[in-house]
Amino acid sequence: GSSDVLFRSRKRDLYGRFPGCATAARFADLDHVIPFPVGLTVLTNLACLCRRHHRLKTHGHWSLSMSPGGVCTWVDRRTGQVHTTEPTDYVDPAF
Repeated sequence: GSSDVLFRSRKRDLYGRFPGCATAARFADLDHVIPFPVGLTVLTNLACLCRRHHRLKTHGHWSLSMSPGGVCTWVDRRTGQVHTTEPTDYVDPAF
């Protein structure tokens, strides 16, 4: 269920997935990488983002994509600069 997806996302991320974010995942928003309802509410389409970084993405300042393995790629839409963040070493038992 949804609580399982929340738990697994927080275990994978531990912290907000924006580069350099130190907000613990348990205090972060769970954001759809591909916006709902087009994007599904599944582990491979969810990232923990603190409220500030969630808003930067939502308002179009940064774009986010995620690989099937959980690597997040961020692109600054003003400069084109690219950053990536890796998931923790947590292995999802579903894989």
